[in-house]
Amino acid sequence: MVASLLAAAMLCAFLTLCGLFYQGQWQFALHPSARSTASTAALAYQDVRFDFTETGQPLLHGWWIPAPAGATRYSDVTVLYLHGGEGPFANAAPRLLQLHNLGLNVFAFDYRGFGQSAGPHPDEARMREDAEAAWTYLALTRKTPATNLVVYAEGVGIPLAAGLLQQHPRVPAVILEDPVFDLVQQVLHDPRAGLVPAHLLFRQRFDVAASLSTLSLPKLIFLSDGPHTPTAQQLAGIADPKFIMHFGTLSPAAAEEQRTRSLRRFLDEYLPAPALLPQ
Repeated sequence: MVASLLAAAMLCAFLTLCGLFYQGQWQFALHPSARSTASTAALAYQDVRFDFTETGQPLLHGWWIPAPAGATRYSDVTVLYLHGGEGPFANAAPRLLQLHNLGLNVFAFDYRGFGQSAGPHPDEARMREDAEAAWTYLALTRKTPATNLVVYAEGVGIPLAAGLLQQHPRVPAVILEDPVFDLVQQVLHDPRAGLVPAHLLFRQRFDVAASLSTLSLPKLIFLSDGPHTPTAQQLAGIADPKFIMHFGTLSPAAAEEQRTRSLRRFLDEYLPAPALLPQ
């Protein structure tokens, strides 16, 4: 009798752990925070609130960073920046500044649960909805045609970008940084995941391989060294055309210089000439 009660108690405890993991699995892939760790002093941005509810409350917060005064080559082009779920988008202020300094307009925002955006905790489904809301804001409020948009996505933002681009195929190009092909394996390395059958319970897939295998528009892919750097086989599965820049052992300064040169070459090749851009 005692053994049966003990076994029942252990089973209940195990099922409770499984339930807690399932409910909180988003925390293994996403790390929202209300505070930024980067300086934004060099950025001249406009605060934007959008995606309003029926009661008139905005769900999402972002920055509109207009192209620098006097910029001509890309002044009609806007970059939609989809961050990778590691804190609020403001953490990427140096990257946003780099894009701005190239003469581009930049729109960056936080998914629900990140930064100043409202709503419950983030998950893959909500983040996909939020990416679509950002696209709608640019299309309807900023009157930005798809041919004048470039999407820049990091980490788990990459499958969100791919989903958008499948729906809006007139975008001329996409820039991807550090795609995560093995998110499940990353989760399984967490000691907490060893207490439950995490590979069966984890549903926040952010499937990069499937997302990029059929995405046929030009892709510039930046790779940094790390434990989850894609393998050659994984990169081969990305549809052409693709241009891969692996920074490897370059110093931070050299990597940023190489990144800027690569961005200029890529944008010059795949963005429409200024005379052809709608006014």
